[in-house]
Amino acid sequence: MKKSVKKVMAGVCTGAMLIACLGGCGAKNTDTDTVKEKKFTPSLDTEVSTSLEIAGFMANFEALDQVVNDFNEYYPNVTVTYEQNDTNSLADYLVNNSYVDVFMTNVANVSVDAPDGAGVLDDCLDLSKEDIDVSDVDSELLQSCFVDGKLVRLPVAKTMCGMVVNKTLLEKEGLDVPETYKEFLDACEVLKQKGYTPIQSSKYHACSDLVLPMAMNILGNDEELTAKVLSGDTSYADSLKPVYERLSKLIDNGYMSSAVNETYPEDNYDGAILTFFEGEVPFWIANTESVSGMKKRESKSEAFSAEPFEYEFVNVPLGDDGVYDYEEPWYGFSVNKNGDNVDYAVEFMRFLSQEKELNKLAEIKGMPSVTNNNDDDRFNNALNPEKCEGRYVYDGQLSSVNSIICDTANKMGYGDITTVDEAIDTIKGR
Repeated sequence: MKKSVKKVMAGVCTGAMLIACLGGCGAKNTDTDTVKEKKFTPSLDTEVSTSLEIAGFMANFEALDQVVNDFNEYYPNVTVTYEQNDTNSLADYLVNNSYVDVFMTNVANVSVDAPDGAGVLDDCLDLSKEDIDVSDVDSELLQSCFVDGKLVRLPVAKTMCGMVVNKTLLEKEGLDVPETYKEFLDACEVLKQKGYTPIQSSKYHACSDLVLPMAMNILGNDEELTAKVLSGDTSYADSLKPVYERLSKLIDNGYMSSAVNETYPEDNYDGAILTFFEGEVPFWIANTESVSGMKKRESKSEAFSAEPFEYEFVNVPLGDDGVYDYEEPWYGFSVNKNGDNVDYAVEFMRFLSQEKELNKLAEIKGMPSVTNNNDDDRFNNALNPEKCEGRYVYDGQLSSVNSIICDTANKMGYGDITTVDEAIDTIKGR
């Protein structure tokens, strides 16, 4: 259903520059004087009355409303409308709605081997040939938005896999937020002895989102292993033994329960958030898209409203010396090269690519920003952990192995795979 995007006032989230630390994860630069805000200069006629049609995967996209509001300060006569469509049938949608100027995409939609009905690579304008300054965007994250040398989409938020920690519960039990694998095991043991099921999540996320950062760091940060994956040499699986050994230990020690995880909704969203807000879940495994819905649901939880507690999103500490950070673009926006209003669609992308607009969109959506300079308190400890063993930013190369890692981990969580050797053999057999 199409709707007109309304103007709504919103604050701008600005922040400090993220730079690489020796451990491989981001570190904050608190010298805000080094951050120079760019001024947007319109390149088209600002008095023209026209319309832009934007399609996305969500029924409501309040964060986009705020960006449109800002855009209309420069182009007051441009009417922007938004309508929802389905990610799995995007190709058919564009055929039937060729008037759409800007549309939301994910990695699969722009892949050269996209699933039937989802692939729209041929419909995407090459943004690298347009006058769009993308220097505010994390260059590593932006890399995954190139296909065959063409920039086919602009990422608008960042997905990270990790866990939400009930800090108040840990403090009550005399524990700190764990930063290493040993500290994680020790905390889980204390919590188990006190009657908690320490690690909880949907059965489709509990194990996969937990191990993916470590596994992708191992494969993606080693050129030889990356080459093996790309060539189809499944001996890369042997390097993943430490990943499944650590997962197996968490399961075998009773720190997570398949029966408990079965009670969570498959999407790991609304019902999972409300379960966490009951206050008895120490560690909820989730990605930042699930976390984005938490603030709005605090008031929906009677338990949380009655007894609020402190929580935060962090990386899962599976490393001997710290955490593994895994980041990938969330959805992005592409321009329909066959659309009715390509010039103004490109102008909107020029506007959206600014640091302050991308930060604003991410802040309101409740996800980490894709910019180089952002300082969202909700994700500071995940983006800038004190103890970091490695960082891997998804660039599209290892898409074939991502689902294999996750499926194998989840099967271990279900009990379909019972040993580490069986997990490795399963990967080799894929």
